[in-house]
Formats: sequence, C-alpha cells, structure tokens
Amino acid sequence: MAVKKNILFLNPPGNKIYIRDYYCSKVSKAYYLPQPVDLLMQTAHFDSALYNLKVIDAIAEKKSIAQTLEEVIDFKPELVIGMIGAVSLDEDAPFYASLKEKIPNVKIACSGDALLEDFEEKLTTHNWLDLIVTNFYGNGALCWLEGRPTDAQGIVYLENGAVVEQHAKRAKPLDMSVPKQKLFTGNYRMPFANAEPIATVLTNYACPYPCTFCIMSTLPYTTRTAESIIEELKYLKAEGYRFIYFSDQTFYQSKAITKAVLEWMVEVNYGINWMCFSRVDVVDKAELTLMKKAGCKLIMFGVEWAENEPLEHYKKHYTVDQIRHTFKLAKELKIQRLGTFLIGVPGQSKESILSTVKFAIEIDADYASFNVAVPRSNTSFREEAIKDGLIDASVQVMDQSGEQVTMGTGELTRDELQALKNKAYRTFYFRPSYIFKRLANISNWTEFKTHAIEGTYVLKGIVKKNKKG
Repeated sequence: MAVKKNILFLNPPGNKIYIRDYYCSKVSKAYYLPQPVDLLMQTAHFDSALYNLKVIDAIAEKKSIAQTLEEVIDFKPELVIGMIGAVSLDEDAPFYASLKEKIPNVKIACSGDALLEDFEEKLTTHNWLDLIVTNFYGNGALCWLEGRPTDAQGIVYLENGAVVEQHAKRAKPLDMSVPKQKLFTGNYRMPFANAEPIATVLTNYACPYPCTFCIMSTLPYTTRTAESIIEELKYLKAEGYRFIYFSDQTFYQSKAITKAVLEWMVEVNYGINWMCFSRVDVVDKAELTLMKKAGCKLIMFGVEWAENEPLEHYKKHYTVDQIRHTFKLAKELKIQRLGTFLIGVPGQSKESILSTVKFAIEIDADYASFNVAVPRSNTSFREEAIKDGLIDASVQVMDQSGEQVTMGTGELTRDELQALKNKAYRTFYFRPSYIFKRLANISNWTEFKTHAIEGTYVLKGIVKKNKKG
C-alpha cells in the first residue's frame, strides 16, 4: 500500500489580523475573521483516503513565525498550499522563503491577490514559489501534484524556464465534494453572527458583473450544483454549526440553483441563520421573501456611491433609485442590510464623500462599511489610477480595508481621505438614535458579545487614527 503524501493548507502568521482570501487581502477592520475560503475550497479536492491533510491557520490560531515553522517542519508536507496577500506581502514572502530554506524539497503553491499579474516576475523573484493558483475553486493544484498538469485549470508555473499559464474557463455547475470544514479549528467569527460556531460556504465563484475596481469580473464565473450545496449544508447541520456566512460575491446569481437550495432549507426547516453578499438589481421581493424564510439574517449590498454618474462610470450598472428600492424591500421583510461604500476614486471630492455618508443614513442601512479605493492588481481601475498619476506601477503592498490609504484622488490627499473615512464612521455609528436601535435589536448573548467586541475594535481604530492624524 502506497504511503500517503502529507498536504498542508497554510494561512501564514502576521503582525495584524490579516484576512487573505478570495484574491482580496486586508486588515480586519475590527476583530472579525472568517475561514480563509481559498484554502477551504481547495480541501474539497483532496481525498482524505489518499492524502494526510492538515490546516494551519496561524492568524486564527495566533501562532508566531517560530511556532508555525516548527509545526510545518514536524508535519513534513509534500505540498504546501498557502495564502499570500498584497496587504502582508512584506511579511509573507520572507516567511515562505524561510520555510523553503528549512524544507528544501517541499513544493509551495500560493493563492492570493499579490500574484495575479506579472507571473514570470513573481515566479522568478520569489524563488521559493513553485505554483501560482489563479482559481482556488478548481482542482489545478491537485492535478499538478499528481503529475498531470495538462488536466489542470487555474494554475501558473515555470517549466524549463518558461512560464506555463493554464487559466480556468467558465464551466458547467460543479458537483463538488464537501469542503473539510473540521480541519479549520481556529477562532473564526463574523460581526453579525447571532450564534456560534460559524461556517463559510461558497456556492458560486467569481462574479459576471463588470465593476472595474473589482478583480472578480476577470475570473471565470462558476457555480456548484444544488445537490452539492445541499450536501454541504446537511454536513454543517450534523456537525453542529449554528451560523453560515455565504461568501459568494453575488448570492442568488444562479437563480434556479439558489432557489432550489433555499426551498430545500425551508422544506426541512433547516433552522440555521445566515448572511450573504448580493446586488440590489439581482434580488426582487419574491426572492428576498424566500431568503428570509430560509433563515437569511443579513445581506451585504455594494452601494458604493450616492450618485448615478460613478455607478455608471465604474460599471455597477444600477441606479441610486434601485438601491433605495431594494433596501426598502429588505427592511420591510426585517432582513438587516449592510451597505458597502467606496471612497477615494479618482477625482472624488470631499462633498461627494459626505453625500455618500448621508445616503447611507437615508437608506437606513443597519450597518455601513466605508472602504478606501484600492488599485488592485489586474483591474482596469488600477490602470486608470496609474494613468492619472495617482500611483506608481511598482506599488504592490496595499490594504483593501483602507487602514493604510494607498492613493489620493487628485483632489484629496491620502491623509485627507483617511480623515474623511474616520468622519464617515463617526457620523454613521455615533448617532444616539442608531446606538439605541442597535442595542434594542440585540436578541441574545452571542449577538451582544459580538457587537461589544466589534464596536470596541472599531472605536479603538478610529481613536488611533485620529491621534496619528
């Protein structure tokens, strides 16, 4: 009988609460930390009967560099599938270099936003890197490990000094195996969960919408079959998970599949609350009603701006009136609404940002996330920022959360943007009426604890940045 190979799924250590997943890396704005979805989905492709599988999430488990290296060395992996982030590149690259030095024969494959362009440069500069995973939804890393790279999609590697790019294509619904949630033993938490433990579920991959500031439209949209998703939901229920974070970029994009899953949840009285991302032009009243019946607690919508012009310019392709309408429908159904807002795009003025904050209050969002625009790799938004002279093409380290502002707008400096972001949070969250509303709507101890912890971290962050300013 052949000896099983050891496969390690690794989220490396860091000096901050780094969230490196889904080709978007950032510092946690508060204390939240979901499972790293890239690694989670990769575990679905490796059969435990054929491989010894291990997860080390050094961020969630609060492991130091020394502790992480020692644990990796003890495991003796044949392959490490790891995360790497643009936000933490200065820490991640030296860590992997050290790992390769200590275990020279290990193969290292990485997924992350820091590796999505200039493949030859990345593979030659980072000589510890054997494989770039450009589609974590597929089985490319497994095919490569098993010596059949021509069967793989979503990987880039060097062969005889030449770069081989085998990018994934849009596929039919995948009958994917259940990801191995139980391997992830870290302290995972989400700010809107009203029960624990939480699980992350991905029913579809990427996004077919062309928003220019987002990497998702450059990836091949793929969904899972309804049967595959239901099988995972059954597993999570049996294992005692009590809250689900659907991390799809656009939940309900695959209408028939999502409808079948939600109807099953209603039929069996699934009984687990959940949250998701979606778009205001994707879900109508009937679909929102079904989501509510199936246990939806909160929907995150990308609102972005209070004006139609940037919504069209950056190809959101919906209007301010559509935003108002969908928020109103969700409120009537008692589904909580989180609006994400983007500040700091080229040419944006102070008045536009303040108007966006007022709009967040007007639509009665339960929560608001104000994000500073980031010129992410492989996006036309980055090309626009370089063309306008707002950043240099060499800029690689950037934080999607905006803790460190990467660029100004041409009208506003980076420091001015940071101050306006802090003002946005104060204006929205420090209203007495808002604070009373939030306290009145807390339903249990878990929700109270989560709000208290997250609120404390947000407040500390604002105070800290104000002192720096």
